[in-house]
Amino acid sequence: MGVMMNEENSMNLDDRIGPQTILYGYIAISASTNRLSHNFNKALKEASMDGMMIPMNIREDDFYFTLANMKKSHVNGAMLGLEYQENILDLLDSSSEVVKRCGGCDFVKRVGQTLYGEFISGNVVKEFIDSDKSIKKIAIIGDKPLAKALAILLLDGYEVAYYDQQIETLLSMGQALDINIDINFLSPNGVDFSDFDLLIDTTFDDISSVITRGAKMNLDLKDSKTFSSMKHLNEYVGFDKLLDFYTLHLIEDLQNGR
Repeated sequence: MGVMMNEENSMNLDDRIGPQTILYGYIAISASTNRLSHNFNKALKEASMDGMMIPMNIREDDFYFTLANMKKSHVNGAMLGLEYQENILDLLDSSSEVVKRCGGCDFVKRVGQTLYGEFISGNVVKEFIDSDKSIKKIAIIGDKPLAKALAILLLDGYEVAYYDQQIETLLSMGQALDINIDINFLSPNGVDFSDFDLLIDTTFDDISSVITRGAKMNLDLKDSKTFSSMKHLNEYVGFDKLLDFYTLHLIEDLQNGR
């Protein structure tokens, strides 16, 4: 595997990898600039746990080869960057029900010489939302796997409205999930989201021109180095601010030895 390690991100415990060390990777085009590995390794060190996450800078042309070879590697699991979370289900030997329903995978575990896929971002965002009691009314843009997961997870307790420039995609999403969702047109003339407590952008496109006003809080899962349509808005929340939520999920996985 083509692995590039950032010194700050790769160290844990005594800065050594032993035969019992649980190895996780973070696979992305620019993995070494993401803070997840550093955050995870710091938490492991504080808990005296023998594990490590290694940032792996993988080009798109090498992604399928890298993941396929993980079956026979010493890597126990890997988080996937946003760019690699869709269209990979054919590489998995098995997956969670959320992955099957949402069509996305952001965490791959090696089970023997097979790959098992999970999508934990939906739970991470749900936990973040639940931690802020002021959030009641939510707008979600797009129909990506995160949008689909949240349609399931936020079904009770929140008022959720979905927006897209193609109404048909939201209709298809609701039908595929067998869920009634509040569907709205993301007008090219712009939408005022200021009446919402939280706006979540699940798209990869530049949609800044169609957001005339943001919500009280504005969230996507892009890291600090990636362009976001929302970073100019007040109360922006990105991937970096959810690191602790991701870290807790990964530590729980390591502890359970699943």
